[in-house]
Amino acid sequence: MQGMIISNPKLEFLRPVLERWFDCIDRYNAIRGDNEAPYWHDEKANLGLLSTAAYMAEMVTLQNTPTRKQIEEDERNARADLFIATAEERAYLQATQRWPKVNRLNLTQALQDITGEAKRISYASDLKLGCLFVAPQKAQQSATPEELQDMVDDLQKEHCCAVAWYFPYAYRKLRNEAGNYHPGIAVLFKEARG
Repeated sequence: MQGMIISNPKLEFLRPVLERWFDCIDRYNAIRGDNEAPYWHDEKANLGLLSTAAYMAEMVTLQNTPTRKQIEEDERNARADLFIATAEERAYLQATQRWPKVNRLNLTQALQDITGEAKRISYASDLKLGCLFVAPQKAQQSATPEELQDMVDDLQKEHCCAVAWYFPYAYRKLRNEAGNYHPGIAVLFKEARG
């Protein structure tokens, strides 16, 4: 089960990146084996996959890139977690990750928080995005197809500019050393205005 919805036209240039992001996850698993999924880790690992997908889509990226950060009236040096660009378009991303329970995503506050952080990077005229990676987990048993569909439905209801999800059937039974099942990953983007 995979898909994406881009509701903000400014983010349409990210479509090829998100399409290739799915391929990057599969390639990682093909090489590393089914005992480890890249999205189990943290936002830095997932930003690496997103960055790789951008290069596959003929874009450029730079992680932890220096930019100008605006805090109140005083500008201070800061860094964006990821800069992504084509010849015509660019965006600065501030990212975080959550590992919520499969049946309780509760992403609204986390998305607001990271979007608030993104607001303070770069200039008001630049496209700044809060980026929330979500690796749902379920203890002791894998998620049912119905639970996965409910999660996708919940993701689509989130107030964001773009969302992509990847819950492949083959990964449904993957679990980490602690016995938690992580059936896949989603990423949500929200424009930070101001």
